[in-house]
Amino acid sequence: MEQMSRNLAFQLKKIRQQRSLSLDDVAKATGVSKAQLAQIEKGESNPTVSTIWKIAAGLRISFSSLLQPPTAHFMKFSSKDAPHVDEDEGRYRVYSIIPYDPERGWEFYKIEMEPGAFSRSEAHTEGVEETVTVIQGQAVISAGEMHEQLVEGDTLVFSGHQLHEYKNTSEELTILHLILQYK
Repeated sequence: MEQMSRNLAFQLKKIRQQRSLSLDDVAKATGVSKAQLAQIEKGESNPTVSTIWKIAAGLRISFSSLLQPPTAHFMKFSSKDAPHVDEDEGRYRVYSIIPYDPERGWEFYKIEMEPGAFSRSEAHTEGVEETVTVIQGQAVISAGEMHEQLVEGDTLVFSGHQLHEYKNTSEELTILHLILQYK
């Protein structure tokens, strides 16, 4: 019963927040008092089946959806499994870690650059923004009139709708993380 109360508390609060409803709004829609709804959301009440049905009917959701445990919304990605492409005779490697999803609006890459590696990218469509973070080593990023020397820990954000270049100017492997944001 205790777990059911925690699940109900979580689901009711989540649904109310997703719909931008106040406790008053839910009370009016369900016929359950604001005080009892507040207790349910805090997990301090064990409502009757009848009360849960009133909440479900008033919110126009299934009875069982109010009793479900929170789902873990996570995805794990590994560069070991990621598809990649090479250029500059294999010295510049791009790993697609998190592919583009229209709901997210961005994609995430890991780039490995051997010493002296160079890559030139054509302009992306208007509204594309690149966020580059140096994880290891150093790189020079050029876009338009901008030429920035980045070292480990630096992050650069720039408009990707122009010709741009990445170059490893160090004598060691450089690793970058790149987010392409589509606006």
